[in-house]
Amino acid sequence: MSQPNMIDWSSLVHLFLMDCKSRNLAKTTIRRYRDGLKNIEQHLKTQNLEWFDLTSDLLKHRIIPSMLDGALSLRTVNCNLAIIKELFAFLVAEKQADCNIADGLKPFKVQPSLMHTFTDAHLTRLFTQHDRSTFTGFRNYMMMLILLETGIRLNELTQLQITDVLLDEGMVRVRHGKGRKARMVPIQRIVSHELHLYLLERGTLYTDRLWITLDNRPFDEGGIRTMISRICKTANIQDVQCSCHTFRHTFAKKYLLNGGDIFSLKNILGHSRIETTEMYVELFSRDLQIQHEKFSPLEQIIQEFPSIFTESEVHGE
Repeated sequence: MSQPNMIDWSSLVHLFLMDCKSRNLAKTTIRRYRDGLKNIEQHLKTQNLEWFDLTSDLLKHRIIPSMLDGALSLRTVNCNLAIIKELFAFLVAEKQADCNIADGLKPFKVQPSLMHTFTDAHLTRLFTQHDRSTFTGFRNYMMMLILLETGIRLNELTQLQITDVLLDEGMVRVRHGKGRKARMVPIQRIVSHELHLYLLERGTLYTDRLWITLDNRPFDEGGIRTMISRICKTANIQDVQCSCHTFRHTFAKKYLLNGGDIFSLKNILGHSRIETTEMYVELFSRDLQIQHEKFSPLEQIIQEFPSIFTESEVHGE
């Protein structure tokens, strides 16, 4: 590894994050890089290494084992390795490193984690907690309705503007998707009608943000998290994690069980890779099997015309 200027770690991180900002990466991505780099720094110190000491072998035989010994999950280790790869790509471009030491390293295989979903009973209790005669009650009801109807992420919900609600088209425009990718997400008649009522109640304000507080300020992510947690507590839902992502998982599960195809689901959820969407199929495979048993076209035909299909008889020679 060349050491042209022997730049220190903190200066290196600063330059890297400034480059990320100049490339207009999402704030959540930059925050994830910053947090990951802090963790990587700790493991460099544990191994008494400077960043410019690193080689592929040292990364493989000292840094990665240090991360694993530190009880980091495989998912977090994979994330750290991806950050190191991004960092060294930047260093190579800036002629601060000869090569990318993370090239060729394969991520650890991670088993899909359990996805919490709401049952119909949960949803019934959640949606009956709101006093829709008040603005805050109606607003909270609408936010949860949109989460369930669209499966959008918390930050996507927070960033919605009134111009993103396309009632005539039956669509919501998500401008701030993961990786800064915009997409259109369909909504159906009932939700469109409720959104129309909410927009009338909201009125015209100085801010275009869709969700606002009583003092007309944009409703932030922390406020939405607190609201959902409070409503779940009031509804006495204790057997499932209550979060925006639980609504997202519930949407995906119901979409698949109701016959939605995986490619459309990928686009609606804003996944960049079909493999991410396929995890839902794997995790909900038993539910899909039960649903297929209920609606199998062949089983329905057999029940209606049992004489057409008889058990085959195989005769040996």
